[in-house]
Amino acid sequence: MYNNNVGQLKVLQKEAVGVIEIYYGDAKGKTRLCTGAAISAALKKKNVLMVSFCDDYGDDSELFEIAPHITRLTLPANAGMREYFDHAARIAMTFRYSVLILDGVFDSVEKRLLSISEVYEFLSNAPDSLEIICTGQKVQERFLSLADEIVELKKG
Repeated sequence: MYNNNVGQLKVLQKEAVGVIEIYYGDAKGKTRLCTGAAISAALKKKNVLMVSFCDDYGDDSELFEIAPHITRLTLPANAGMREYFDHAARIAMTFRYSVLILDGVFDSVEKRLLSISEVYEFLSNAPDSLEIICTGQKVQERFLSLADEIVELKKG
């Protein structure tokens, strides 16, 4: 069992993009935070696109059946990570969504399945109207300047 010590750090220097939140750390709970954010947005009738770059949402699958404002993407078994990211980015840019969750995207960057530059370019050019939540165990330094809010979850 883990004790989550959540600390927040506000980054003052921010480039001109929509709201970007980063949840990272070695403790469990990042996907649950994303799910909570998705539910909160869906209750406000906002359309949410949840993109998983990690484990499937497993036990939470029933949630998505009763939440019509939440669309979930998971990596197909035969797809490459780069194609999956490009597909998710194209869908997110349709302006149909208010919230985009990229769960585990920093882990894919850390494993070099996605390049820092392609993820950074997408986040830098995202519409101002889009709230983006990104997660991973480690966050690459370059992304911190884009974030409005950074939350670290630590084992404790």
